[in-house]
Amino acid sequence: MRAEAGSAEQIAREDAFAARVAERSVSPLWVGRRGVDLTRPRSPATAAVWTYERMRPDLMEAGELVSAEDAFRRVLVLENPAFPGEMRVTNTLYAGLQLVLPGEIAPCHRHSQTALRFVVEGEGAYTSVDGERTWLHPGDFVITPQWSWHDHGNEHDVPVMWLDMLDTPLVGFLDTVFRENYPEKLQPIVRADGTSPARFGNGMRPIGQMSDRAASPVFSYPYARCRENLMTVAAGGAPDACHGFKLQYINPTMGGPATPTMGAFLQMLPAGFAGAEYRSTDGAVFCVAEGTGRVHVDGGTIDWGPHDVFVVPGWHPYRLEAETDAVLFSTTDRPVQEALGLWREDRSGGAGS
Repeated sequence: MRAEAGSAEQIAREDAFAARVAERSVSPLWVGRRGVDLTRPRSPATAAVWTYERMRPDLMEAGELVSAEDAFRRVLVLENPAFPGEMRVTNTLYAGLQLVLPGEIAPCHRHSQTALRFVVEGEGAYTSVDGERTWLHPGDFVITPQWSWHDHGNEHDVPVMWLDMLDTPLVGFLDTVFRENYPEKLQPIVRADGTSPARFGNGMRPIGQMSDRAASPVFSYPYARCRENLMTVAAGGAPDACHGFKLQYINPTMGGPATPTMGAFLQMLPAGFAGAEYRSTDGAVFCVAEGTGRVHVDGGTIDWGPHDVFVVPGWHPYRLEAETDAVLFSTTDRPVQEALGLWREDRSGGAGS
Protein backbone atom coordinates (compact mmCIF):
# COMPACT_ATOMS: atom_id res chain seq x y z
CA MET A 1 0.00 0.00 0.00
CA ARG A 2 1.43 3.35 -1.06
CA ALA A 3 2.19 5.87 1.69
CA GLU A 4 0.50 9.26 1.55
CA ALA A 5 2.34 11.72 -0.70
CA GLY A 6 4.55 14.03 1.32
CA SER A 7 4.55 11.84 4.42
CA ALA A 8 7.82 11.00 6.11
CA GLU A 9 7.39 7.36 5.10
CA GLN A 10 6.84 8.23 1.42
CA ILE A 11 9.78 10.65 1.36
CA ALA A 12 12.02 7.97 2.90
CA ARG A 13 10.94 5.48 0.26
CA GLU A 14 11.58 7.96 -2.54
CA ASP A 15 15.01 8.83 -1.14
CA ALA A 16 15.92 5.16 -0.89
CA PHE A 17 14.80 4.67 -4.48
CA ALA A 18 16.87 7.67 -5.61
CA ALA A 19 19.95 6.32 -3.82
CA ARG A 20 19.52 2.92 -5.45
CA VAL A 21 19.09 4.13 -9.04
CA ALA A 22 21.94 6.64 -8.59
CA GLU A 23 24.30 3.68 -8.82
CA ARG A 24 23.29 3.50 -12.50
CA SER A 25 23.76 7.28 -13.05
CA VAL A 26 20.00 7.89 -12.92
CA SER A 27 18.13 10.49 -10.90
CA PRO A 28 14.35 10.80 -10.33
CA LEU A 29 13.30 14.33 -11.32
CA TRP A 30 10.65 14.71 -8.63
CA VAL A 31 13.18 13.98 -5.89
CA GLY A 32 15.86 16.28 -7.26
CA ARG A 33 13.39 19.14 -7.64
CA ARG A 34 11.78 18.66 -4.23
CA GLY A 35 11.47 22.05 -2.51
CA VAL A 36 13.05 23.96 -5.41
CA ASP A 37 11.23 27.10 -6.56
CA LEU A 38 11.32 27.21 -10.37
CA THR A 39 9.06 30.24 -10.72
CA ARG A 40 11.88 32.80 -10.96
CA PRO A 41 15.69 33.11 -11.22
CA ARG A 42 17.55 31.97 -8.12
CA SER A 43 21.20 32.94 -8.64
CA PRO A 44 23.09 33.42 -5.36
CA ALA A 45 24.93 36.41 -6.88
CA THR A 46 24.83 39.55 -4.74
CA ALA A 47 25.26 43.25 -5.35
CA ALA A 48 28.78 44.53 -4.63
CA VAL A 49 31.02 47.53 -5.21
CA TRP A 50 34.76 47.91 -5.77
CA THR A 51 35.79 51.49 -5.04
CA TYR A 52 38.63 52.81 -7.14
CA GLU A 53 40.07 54.62 -4.15
CA ARG A 54 40.77 51.22 -2.58
CA MET A 55 41.55 49.32 -5.78
CA ARG A 56 44.13 51.70 -7.24
CA PRO A 57 46.76 51.19 -4.50
CA ASP A 58 46.35 47.43 -4.89
CA LEU A 59 46.87 47.73 -8.63
CA MET A 60 49.99 49.83 -8.18
CA GLU A 61 51.33 47.33 -5.63
CA ALA A 62 50.69 44.57 -8.19
CA GLY A 63 52.76 46.66 -10.60
CA GLU A 64 55.71 46.45 -8.20
CA LEU A 65 55.16 42.73 -7.59
CA VAL A 66 55.06 41.41 -11.15
CA SER A 67 55.64 42.76 -14.65
CA ALA A 68 52.93 42.80 -17.30
CA GLU A 69 54.94 40.35 -19.38
CA ASP A 70 55.59 37.90 -16.52
CA ALA A 71 51.94 38.02 -15.46
CA PHE A 72 50.91 37.93 -19.13
CA ARG A 73 47.95 40.03 -18.02
CA ARG A 74 48.35 41.96 -14.76
CA VAL A 75 44.72 41.97 -13.65
CA LEU A 76 42.96 42.09 -10.31
CA VAL A 77 39.80 40.04 -10.83
CA LEU A 78 36.55 41.38 -9.37
CA GLU A 79 34.79 38.36 -7.88
CA ASN A 80 31.18 38.41 -6.84
CA PRO A 81 31.03 37.65 -3.08
CA ALA A 82 28.75 34.70 -3.91
CA PHE A 83 31.42 33.10 -6.12
CA PRO A 84 34.74 33.26 -4.22
CA GLY A 85 37.60 31.81 -6.20
CA GLU A 86 35.50 31.36 -9.35
CA MET A 87 36.53 34.55 -11.19
CA ARG A 88 32.91 35.50 -11.90
CA VAL A 89 31.29 38.87 -11.32
CA THR A 90 27.89 37.55 -12.49
CA ASN A 91 26.76 34.08 -13.48
CA THR A 92 28.11 34.53 -17.01
CA LEU A 93 30.63 37.40 -16.90
CA TYR A 94 34.21 37.99 -15.77
CA ALA A 95 35.48 41.42 -14.72
CA GLY A 96 38.91 42.69 -13.75
CA LEU A 97 41.01 45.84 -13.55
CA GLN A 98 44.16 45.71 -15.67
CA LEU A 99 47.31 47.81 -15.27
CA VAL A 100 49.96 48.50 -17.91
CA LEU A 101 52.87 50.62 -16.68
CA PRO A 102 55.00 52.96 -18.82
CA GLY A 103 57.16 51.03 -21.25
CA GLU A 104 55.39 47.73 -20.69
CA ILE A 105 53.92 45.29 -23.19
CA ALA A 106 51.13 42.80 -22.50
CA PRO A 107 52.03 40.06 -25.03
CA CYS A 108 49.91 39.09 -28.00
CA HIS A 109 47.48 36.17 -27.86
CA ARG A 110 43.94 35.21 -28.86
CA HIS A 111 41.13 33.21 -27.31
CA SER A 112 37.60 32.08 -27.93
CA GLN A 113 36.22 34.48 -25.33
CA THR A 114 35.16 37.99 -26.34
CA ALA A 115 36.69 40.85 -24.34
CA LEU A 116 35.44 44.38 -23.74
CA ARG A 117 37.52 47.16 -22.21
CA PHE A 118 36.54 50.46 -20.65
CA VAL A 119 39.49 52.77 -19.98
CA VAL A 120 39.57 54.13 -16.44
CA GLU A 121 42.80 56.11 -16.14
CA GLY A 122 45.79 57.27 -18.20
CA GLU A 123 46.71 57.96 -21.80
CA GLY A 124 49.45 56.94 -24.20
CA ALA A 125 48.69 53.23 -24.20
CA TYR A 126 47.29 51.26 -27.09
CA THR A 127 45.46 48.06 -27.90
CA SER A 128 46.13 46.28 -31.18
CA VAL A 129 43.48 44.00 -32.65
CA ASP A 130 44.15 41.88 -35.74
CA GLY A 131 46.79 44.19 -37.13
CA GLU A 132 45.22 47.55 -36.28
CA ARG A 133 46.03 49.77 -33.33
CA THR A 134 43.88 52.15 -31.32
CA TRP A 135 45.20 54.61 -28.75
CA LEU A 136 43.44 54.65 -25.40
CA HIS A 137 41.93 57.56 -23.49
CA PRO A 138 39.79 57.60 -20.32
CA GLY A 139 36.25 56.51 -21.08
CA ASP A 140 37.07 54.80 -24.38
CA PHE A 141 35.27 51.53 -25.07
CA VAL A 142 37.29 48.89 -26.94
CA ILE A 143 36.27 45.46 -28.28
CA THR A 144 38.42 42.39 -28.76
CA PRO A 145 36.24 39.98 -30.77
CA GLN A 146 36.67 36.30 -30.03
CA TRP A 147 39.69 34.67 -31.68
CA SER A 148 41.29 38.03 -32.52
CA TRP A 149 45.00 38.56 -32.03
CA HIS A 150 45.46 41.34 -29.47
CA ASP A 151 48.20 42.95 -27.42
CA HIS A 152 48.60 46.07 -25.31
CA GLY A 153 51.45 48.51 -24.78
CA ASN A 154 52.12 51.74 -22.93
CA GLU A 155 54.40 54.26 -24.66
CA HIS A 156 53.65 57.14 -22.29
CA ASP A 157 55.04 58.06 -18.85
CA VAL A 158 51.90 57.39 -16.77
CA PRO A 159 50.18 54.11 -15.81
CA VAL A 160 47.09 53.12 -17.77
CA MET A 161 44.25 51.13 -16.23
CA TRP A 162 41.05 49.75 -17.66
CA LEU A 163 38.14 47.49 -16.80
CA ASP A 164 38.20 44.15 -18.60
CA MET A 165 34.89 42.36 -19.22
CA LEU A 166 34.86 38.87 -20.73
CA ASP A 167 32.25 36.18 -21.34
CA THR A 168 34.63 33.57 -19.89
CA PRO A 169 32.13 31.90 -17.49
CA LEU A 170 29.61 31.51 -20.31
CA VAL A 171 32.18 30.16 -22.78
CA GLY A 172 33.57 27.92 -20.06
CA PHE A 173 30.14 26.50 -19.28
CA LEU A 174 29.80 25.59 -22.95
CA ASP A 175 33.29 24.03 -22.74
CA THR A 176 34.49 25.94 -25.79
CA VAL A 177 37.51 27.74 -24.30
CA PHE A 178 40.52 27.87 -26.64
CA ARG A 179 43.63 30.02 -26.40
CA GLU A 180 46.76 30.52 -28.48
CA ASN A 181 49.86 32.66 -27.98
CA TYR A 182 51.35 34.67 -30.84
CA PRO A 183 54.96 33.70 -31.69
CA GLU A 184 56.15 37.25 -30.93
CA LYS A 185 55.33 39.69 -28.15
CA LEU A 186 53.66 42.06 -30.59
CA GLN A 187 51.73 41.41 -33.77
CA PRO A 188 52.62 43.41 -36.90
CA ILE A 189 50.52 46.51 -37.57
CA VAL A 190 49.19 46.13 -41.12
CA ARG A 191 46.52 48.86 -41.20
CA ALA A 192 46.82 52.53 -40.39
CA ASP A 193 45.35 53.77 -37.12
CA GLY A 194 41.70 54.67 -37.59
CA THR A 195 41.13 52.40 -40.59
CA SER A 196 38.17 50.49 -39.11
CA PRO A 197 36.27 53.59 -37.94
CA ALA A 198 36.81 55.19 -41.34
CA ARG A 199 35.47 52.13 -43.15
CA PHE A 200 32.51 51.31 -40.95
CA GLY A 201 32.01 53.91 -38.22
CA ASN A 202 30.80 57.06 -39.94
CA GLY A 203 27.52 55.97 -41.49
CA MET A 204 29.29 54.83 -44.66
CA ARG A 205 31.30 51.83 -45.86
CA PRO A 206 33.28 50.96 -48.98
CA ILE A 207 31.19 49.26 -51.64
CA GLY A 208 31.42 45.49 -51.40
CA GLN A 209 33.12 45.45 -48.01
CA MET A 210 31.47 43.62 -45.12
CA SER A 211 32.86 42.46 -41.82
CA ASP A 212 33.34 38.71 -41.53
CA ARG A 213 32.69 38.76 -37.77
CA ALA A 214 29.55 38.87 -35.66
CA ALA A 215 31.21 41.53 -33.49
CA SER A 216 31.43 45.16 -34.53
CA PRO A 217 34.25 45.90 -36.99
CA VAL A 218 34.61 49.26 -35.23
CA PHE A 219 36.55 47.96 -32.27
CA SER A 220 37.16 51.35 -30.63
CA TYR A 221 34.45 53.80 -29.52
CA PRO A 222 36.14 57.02 -28.27
CA TYR A 223 34.60 58.49 -25.14
CA ALA A 224 34.68 62.09 -26.40
CA ARG A 225 32.44 61.24 -29.33
CA CYS A 226 30.15 58.89 -27.39
CA ARG A 227 29.75 61.38 -24.55
CA GLU A 228 28.85 64.10 -27.05
CA ASN A 229 26.20 61.83 -28.55
CA LEU A 230 24.82 61.08 -25.10
CA MET A 231 24.64 64.75 -24.11
CA THR A 232 22.93 65.67 -27.37
CA VAL A 233 20.27 63.05 -26.71
CA ALA A 234 19.91 64.24 -23.10
CA ALA A 235 19.39 67.82 -24.24
CA GLY A 236 16.54 66.84 -26.50
CA GLY A 237 14.06 65.02 -24.31
CA ALA A 238 12.91 63.72 -20.96
CA PRO A 239 14.89 61.00 -19.15
CA ASP A 240 13.65 57.44 -18.91
CA ALA A 241 12.13 56.89 -15.46
CA CYS A 242 14.52 54.03 -14.66
CA HIS A 243 17.66 54.66 -16.74
CA GLY A 244 17.93 58.40 -17.31
CA PHE A 245 19.38 58.81 -20.79
CA LYS A 246 20.85 55.54 -22.02
CA LEU A 247 22.50 54.55 -25.30
CA GLN A 248 23.77 51.18 -26.50
CA TYR A 249 27.04 50.63 -28.34
CA ILE A 250 26.12 48.90 -31.60
CA ASN A 251 27.60 47.07 -34.55
CA PRO A 252 27.08 49.68 -37.29
CA THR A 253 26.99 47.07 -40.05
CA MET A 254 24.05 45.22 -38.50
CA GLY A 255 22.48 47.62 -36.00
CA GLY A 256 22.61 45.05 -33.22
CA PRO A 257 24.82 44.84 -30.12
CA ALA A 258 28.54 45.47 -30.46
CA THR A 259 29.26 41.81 -29.67
CA PRO A 260 26.98 38.76 -29.84
CA THR A 261 27.49 37.76 -26.20
CA MET A 262 27.85 41.04 -24.30
CA GLY A 263 25.95 44.29 -24.58
CA ALA A 264 27.56 47.59 -23.62
CA PHE A 265 25.80 50.81 -22.69
CA LEU A 266 26.51 54.42 -21.74
CA GLN A 267 23.97 56.39 -19.72
CA MET A 268 23.67 59.86 -18.25
CA LEU A 269 21.86 60.57 -14.99
CA PRO A 270 21.11 64.27 -14.43
CA ALA A 271 21.94 65.74 -11.03
CA GLY A 272 19.12 64.91 -8.62
CA PHE A 273 17.87 62.00 -10.71
CA ALA A 274 15.92 59.48 -8.61
CA GLY A 275 15.20 56.46 -10.76
CA ALA A 276 12.17 54.21 -10.53
CA GLU A 277 12.75 50.63 -9.43
CA TYR A 278 13.81 48.29 -12.20
CA ARG A 279 14.96 44.74 -12.74
CA SER A 280 15.89 42.58 -15.71
CA THR A 281 17.21 39.09 -16.16
CA ASP A 282 20.67 40.25 -17.27
CA GLY A 283 23.06 41.02 -14.42
CA ALA A 284 24.78 44.38 -14.99
CA VAL A 285 28.32 45.52 -14.23
CA PHE A 286 28.62 49.31 -14.01
CA CYS A 287 31.74 51.48 -14.16
CA VAL A 288 31.40 55.13 -13.22
CA ALA A 289 32.89 57.46 -15.82
CA GLU A 290 31.80 60.69 -14.14
CA GLY A 291 29.83 61.90 -11.15
CA THR A 292 28.57 60.59 -7.84
CA GLY A 293 25.42 58.84 -6.73
CA ARG A 294 24.08 55.64 -5.27
CA VAL A 295 22.20 52.47 -6.09
CA HIS A 296 19.56 50.94 -3.85
CA VAL A 297 19.62 47.16 -4.19
CA ASP A 298 19.23 44.02 -2.07
CA GLY A 299 17.80 46.05 0.81
CA GLY A 300 20.89 48.26 1.06
CA THR A 301 22.52 51.31 -0.48
CA ILE A 302 25.80 51.41 -2.40
CA ASP A 303 27.41 54.81 -2.87
CA TRP A 304 29.52 55.25 -6.01
CA GLY A 305 31.89 57.81 -7.45
CA PRO A 306 34.33 58.21 -10.36
CA HIS A 307 35.93 54.94 -11.58
CA ASP A 308 34.09 52.76 -9.04
CA VAL A 309 32.75 49.44 -10.31
CA PHE A 310 29.53 47.90 -8.99
CA VAL A 311 27.43 44.90 -9.96
CA VAL A 312 23.68 44.38 -9.84
CA PRO A 313 22.72 40.69 -10.29
CA GLY A 314 19.98 39.68 -12.68
CA TRP A 315 16.37 39.98 -11.50
CA HIS A 316 17.35 41.99 -8.41
CA PRO A 317 15.22 45.17 -8.20
CA TYR A 318 17.36 48.32 -8.01
CA ARG A 319 17.09 52.09 -8.18
CA LEU A 320 19.73 54.54 -9.38
CA GLU A 321 20.16 58.02 -7.93
CA ALA A 322 22.59 60.77 -8.95
CA GLU A 323 23.95 63.51 -6.70
CA THR A 324 25.73 65.24 -9.59
CA ASP A 325 25.49 64.82 -13.33
CA ALA A 326 26.77 61.28 -13.79
CA VAL A 327 27.82 59.05 -16.69
CA LEU A 328 27.82 55.27 -16.24
CA PHE A 329 29.20 52.57 -18.51
CA SER A 330 27.68 49.09 -18.15
CA THR A 331 27.97 45.60 -19.58
CA THR A 332 25.52 42.67 -19.47
CA ASP A 333 24.86 39.36 -21.24
CA ARG A 334 21.60 40.70 -22.67
CA PRO A 335 22.46 39.86 -26.33
CA VAL A 336 22.64 36.15 -25.52
CA GLN A 337 19.39 36.22 -23.58
CA GLU A 338 17.62 38.14 -26.34
CA ALA A 339 18.92 35.78 -29.03
CA LEU A 340 17.47 32.85 -27.06
CA GLY A 341 14.17 34.64 -26.34
CA LEU A 342 14.85 34.58 -22.59
CA TRP A 343 15.44 38.24 -21.69
CA ARG A 344 12.76 40.07 -19.74
CA GLU A 345 12.45 43.25 -17.69
CA ASP A 346 10.12 44.47 -14.97
CA ARG A 347 9.26 48.09 -14.25
CA SER A 348 6.52 47.32 -11.73
CA GLY A 349 8.77 47.71 -8.71
CA GLY A 350 9.42 44.01 -8.32
CA ALA A 351 5.87 43.13 -7.30
CA GLY A 352 5.20 39.42 -7.13
CA SER A 353 8.88 38.42 -7.11
